Amino acid sequence: MGHVDPNRLGIVLAVVLSGWHAVWEGLVAAGVAQRVVDFVYRLHSVKAEMVIGPFDAGRAGLLLLLTAGLGYAAGAVAALLWNCLGAVCERGKPTSAARA
Repeated sequence: MGHVDPNRLGIVLAVVLSGWHAVWEGLVAAGVAQRVVDFVYRLHSVKAEMVIGPFDAGRAGLLLLLTAGLGYAAGAVAALLWNCLGAVCERGKPTSAARA
């Protein structure tokens, strides 16, 4: 099953999640986020009153830090679980001598 490095996967998920949220904050800063939300809701047949507030650099920075931290933690935990389950699965496989 192969070993997964928890640090590497944590960094990958941190970059992906914070990158996705950086794109969102860019849309908010550019003033087009409301149209994006309205479009996505319409695609999902949802009618809800959602108003996008003004861009706030401090709040945006906090969002990026939090999503990076959560992404790192989720990636590290996922890698540890993968490695643990892989070890359990490997123990359950018969050895080449037992198969012969």
